[in-house]
Amino acid sequence: MNIRELSGYSKDPETVCLRISGEDAGKFLQGQLSNDIELVEENIFQYSSYSTNQGKVIAILRILKDQNDYVILINKDISDYFTQKLSMYILMSKVVIERDSNYLVLGVCGKTLDQFLESNVGKDSDSFKRNDDYWVLNNDSKHFRSFTLVYKNKKRMVDEINVLTTTDELKININKLADYYNGILRINMETKEQYIPQVLNLEKLNGINYKKGCYTGQEIVARTHYLGKIKKQLFLIRHSSDKINISNKIHDENNEIVGDIMSHNQVIDREMICLAVIRLDSVDKGLFVNNKKVNIVN
Repeated sequence: MNIRELSGYSKDPETVCLRISGEDAGKFLQGQLSNDIELVEENIFQYSSYSTNQGKVIAILRILKDQNDYVILINKDISDYFTQKLSMYILMSKVVIERDSNYLVLGVCGKTLDQFLESNVGKDSDSFKRNDDYWVLNNDSKHFRSFTLVYKNKKRMVDEINVLTTTDELKININKLADYYNGILRINMETKEQYIPQVLNLEKLNGINYKKGCYTGQEIVARTHYLGKIKKQLFLIRHSSDKINISNKIHDENNEIVGDIMSHNQVIDREMICLAVIRLDSVDKGLFVNNKKVNIVN
């Protein structure tokens, strides 16, 4: 598959939407997530993370606002665990956390994306909410141009967006591919609670607010920001071995462990790509997994 020629749309079955509602929803999330929930508006979405008390990331999130409620886009595999952990802090707060099956999450790219934007949003849109029916979220990277569409009512999707229904549906998950190229890890049960937000690119995604008040894991996150530097970071890598996968270790030419594979593979342009956390002092060295050469995608 040539990523430059990729065009069409696809559903994103790996992403689910959680609705956070109730009188105390905003205040509650403010005390749990790494970003400032008060900055989320009807036409602005936000990256954020939820961590343990030790600052290790449980989930990476996209957050939307729907009137007085919040909608969280999260990897399906971690969603139940995330809900369970978050619910422990509700106590007497007036907050309800529930999965909302009315939402439909799609990805769109290439010429289909251009047609969609021209017909429905406008070519210059970064993040846009229209008619209370769906959100348009920009996922552009220098390698791959795509948007995420979040429909509030999947029954209206076919009638509302004709350009998508006349286009072939792609087998590849466009949103997941965009996340890889943007360095956004879809944390699952295998990769949860391993690294602090800065290692997983939350700072680059503007997913950490250092001016807000306390939240779960804030002390570790803030200390790293003000007093130290991270020694590892998440990178996109490419390779040619289908035997490389999550939990494999990355070695340098001296066979020293310098990183971890953090995602499954996707096949693009006859090679495989995945996300890995790698020591910053080793990114310019030869890197290997299971004796197979891997390369960082710049």
